[in-house]
Amino acid sequence: MDMTMSSPNDTELQIRTVTTADIPHLVALNCAAYPDLIQDEVVWTAPQLQSHLVVFPEGQLLAEEQRRAVGAISTLILHRDIDPLAPHTWLGVTDNGTFVRHDPGGDTLYLADIYVHPECWGRGVGRALYAALRDLCKRLGLRRVVAGGRLWSYGDVAHTMSPESYVAGVQRGELSDQVLVSQLRAGFSVRGILPGYLHDWRSRHFATLLEWQNPDYVARSSGSSKELRRGIGSQKNDAGLDTEQ
Repeated sequence: MDMTMSSPNDTELQIRTVTTADIPHLVALNCAAYPDLIQDEVVWTAPQLQSHLVVFPEGQLLAEEQRRAVGAISTLILHRDIDPLAPHTWLGVTDNGTFVRHDPGGDTLYLADIYVHPECWGRGVGRALYAALRDLCKRLGLRRVVAGGRLWSYGDVAHTMSPESYVAGVQRGELSDQVLVSQLRAGFSVRGILPGYLHDWRSRHFATLLEWQNPDYVARSSGSSKELRRGIGSQKNDAGLDTEQ
């Protein structure tokens, strides 16, 4: 996958698949995006990123601006025996970040991580990555994208309201959460709350259970997964609304 688009500051933003040579840059980028998660060891390591490339290379995407890595997404296809909308944790669904249960025969693309360098927030990088994510789901003929979203600012109000009330307030526009707002603008719907999803003080370990449904999805009734996906073909990329990232 390789596509180029313009960011709001008129610089070219290239989205392409990750290569082994990108791994050191992605480790540094992930740490820059989530410095508060480093001590909890839930930022990507080089061996984890290498595992992603082994099991699902086309699902690992990098955003570059003037040849500099500014954002990335990490995905896997959930095993067909997993209910993607059932309660789960990040470590459990990703097999400790290794993606070893990636299943080409599954129908759900799981967004394990999306990260943007803080210096590039508000410049359309997140919007471009979410558009590439939707495009990937369509090209592979998958049913949906599922993700767990950090409740970025919930910790500020956790003593006064439940995570359910917090999410409802963000959805109504009464509260602001830079992560959830960007996900809603990208077309995700909230399907529930995931307690203990990730060890994260900001969110008090809660996350939203998010789903984006592929409007072009056709249920597989016969033939192999590869044959059906090949028959679906590539879809034009659909740009989303601007995001906080």
